[in-house]
Amino acid sequence: MSDELQRLCGQACPPLDDVLLALDRELQADGVDGAARALARLAARLPDPGGDPIHELACVAGLLRDGLRSDGTGSLALSEVLTDGGGHPLATAAAAVCAARRRGLAIDLVGHGARVWIAHEEARSPYVVDAADPRAAFDARALGVDLHWRCAHEVALIMLDVVVDRAERCGDLAWALHAAGLRARLPMQESDADSRRTEVQRLRARLN
Repeated sequence: MSDELQRLCGQACPPLDDVLLALDRELQADGVDGAARALARLAARLPDPGGDPIHELACVAGLLRDGLRSDGTGSLALSEVLTDGGGHPLATAAAAVCAARRRGLAIDLVGHGARVWIAHEEARSPYVVDAADPRAAFDARALGVDLHWRCAHEVALIMLDVVVDRAERCGDLAWALHAAGLRARLPMQESDADSRRTEVQRLRARLN
């Protein structure tokens, strides 16, 4: 793990874009150097902060519709999503949130299990945007599940879960082990850490 990612792992609540771009460097993703400029361009398309939260969410949904297409087989790297204009719904949701935060909007990710949605911290009603289907913000109570705010470390863990699963299904055990090793070193609850370490051991045994 790089010094940069290790430092971010030691912070209680680091910026999402910092964590995901550090992870991109660890995973040798393309476009990392231009990611900040791409985020700035996306942020410029959003309204100034201080308006109606539901309107701000609607603008983020518009950003997803017009500039960040989602594809379940697409890239999970923030930098590649910003370069290509699309990727996995988890990564496009993260890109939209990173742009919104750069604009100063109180918008972040909420989740249930491996799924995430985009929500506004100041909204009186629990409205969310689904990156996979960003036609409009909708009342999250229709989902029938409890949603919780996702910190940058949690988002990185979910992303690495998908990276490990993809690599193993494709037979690239070395890459799965690399991603699993990164995942095991991210902050998490001790009960989860045990299973992550076990997964690393399992992949190492398969590789050998």
